[in-house]
Amino acid sequence: MDIKSFIFSLFEHQKCVSCKQDGHFFCMSCINKIEEYKPYCYVCKKYSHDFMIHEPCQKYFLHLQSIIVLTHYRTPIIKRILKMWKYYNRPQIYKTLIHGKKNFFVSLLHENDAVLLPVPMHRLRKWKRWYNQAEKISDAISQLSDLKVHKNILQKRKYTKQQSKLDVSHREKNLTGSYDVNKKVKIHASTHIYLVDDIVSSGSTLKECASVLHKSWFQKISAICLASD
Repeated sequence: MDIKSFIFSLFEHQKCVSCKQDGHFFCMSCINKIEEYKPYCYVCKKYSHDFMIHEPCQKYFLHLQSIIVLTHYRTPIIKRILKMWKYYNRPQIYKTLIHGKKNFFVSLLHENDAVLLPVPMHRLRKWKRWYNQAEKISDAISQLSDLKVHKNILQKRKYTKQQSKLDVSHREKNLTGSYDVNKKVKIHASTHIYLVDDIVSSGSTLKECASVLHKSWFQKISAICLASD
């Protein structure tokens, strides 16, 4: 988005992206219609308390205890708004959606010794997009749960191709060696880390981040994503 488009967006008349009601980019009536996922294991898709990954399924997601997912990406309105706020500078919709689904997040995030860690974006991509959507999601969840957001624990050193433009077989290789832990940030290894991102598909990004964190002695690592395909 160029500067002219960004400035224009600040003054754009707000209408709900679903029902076109004035006053909101996404109204509460439409948010309430979004179906929430029931707790399940991300690997086998069977019921699991608090979205925990079943022990036999752990081999597919080493170092991740759970992957919490709000809703399905293929729902037309979810697919539309995720693209809007990710590529067309509508970060305020994150807060509206997350706060509208307050009960979902509050029921799952009740630990005292836990932090939110947005999946980092390379500084060049962040400069192009103006913001990191994972940070916006983390900030909104933090306001509901009182969990602190730590944006500097993980860093993305290597500029990589967008995961969504690669087939599944190339996604893990694309990310290998692209993240590292910032040694200057002091946080106890027993802290429960919640990686935060907008969409989870193959899980390659979450797996790579969890692997890097585990090598730095973090033992309790989970993930929170708004949607899954």
